[in-house]
Amino acid sequence: MDYQQWQPEQPPQQYGQPPQGQPQWQPSQYGQQQWGQQPPYYAPPQQQWSMQQPYQQMGMQKDWLTTLLLCIFLGYLGVHRFYTGHIVIGLIQLFTFGGCGIWWLIDLIMIATGSFTDSIGLPLVKNV
Repeated sequence: MDYQQWQPEQPPQQYGQPPQGQPQWQPSQYGQQQWGQQPPYYAPPQQQWSMQQPYQQMGMQKDWLTTLLLCIFLGYLGVHRFYTGHIVIGLIQLFTFGGCGIWWLIDLIMIATGSFTDSIGLPLVKNV
């Protein structure tokens, strides 16, 4: 075996680099990665993907009219928040009677204008 002795005029060998004075290694005929090659990386396809589509297909989006009616009749108890998946806020509204009516009114306005979302962030579905 040929052992390389350390010589003070040569810089120390960097990790991941071939020994000094030897050519860059090339990939072998079996496709193995050798010195000097960059590993292949995965580049995902450039397409727009939205969480909304799978939930629409499974029918998991919440209905706008149901949420509005729950808010009108039982909003002071936070039932519309339970329906849309906001469990913690629903409990807070339940114990504070809809934030003394203020929180209930704000939710009612948000649902009526279409800016209310479910717990995943998906908008409510208006079935016409």
